[in-house]
Amino acid sequence: MSTDVDAVDPDHRPAVLTSGLSIVALLLGVLSSALYSPFVLVGGAAALVILGGGLWTGSRRAVTIGTAVALAGLLAGGIQGVPSVPMLASVTATVLAWDAGHHAVGIGEQLGRKATTARAELPHVGATVVVGLVAAAGSYAVFIAGPSGQPVAAVIAMLFGAILLLAALQR
Repeated sequence: MSTDVDAVDPDHRPAVLTSGLSIVALLLGVLSSALYSPFVLVGGAAALVILGGGLWTGSRRAVTIGTAVALAGLLAGGIQGVPSVPMLASVTATVLAWDAGHHAVGIGEQLGRKATTARAELPHVGATVVVGLVAAAGSYAVFIAGPSGQPVAAVIAMLFGAILLLAALQR
């Protein structure tokens, strides 16, 4: 007795909800500091295009490259003199965009684009927001407590904190 079953291959592109949250986070991150530096605006615009392409095709590499381009624009903007609070907001939002983008790709690979996954996506993004806010608050406390007049050192410390956050989120 043979049974013919039509197997349906799901659409393995990234999850829609987390992809949208990733784009919104990067957009908010760019807008937080774009008024202070053209480097942030140019880097952010390029990053949005690259991130969007990565989320359309399901490329983790493009998601990482897109957010790295945004961070490079933020670094250049920080050297140029973007104030600390908008810089912290931008870096935190960029890290959130990276994490949400990778999560969207993973959900799409594992379950498919059409799966109902909001109960898995929203807590993940929420936890990343909480960790990001704690890291930003800690970075700001170090910035306030540290010696004044050294904005480049503060930018480097913030980016180092962002890298540590990325490493922690990977585990």
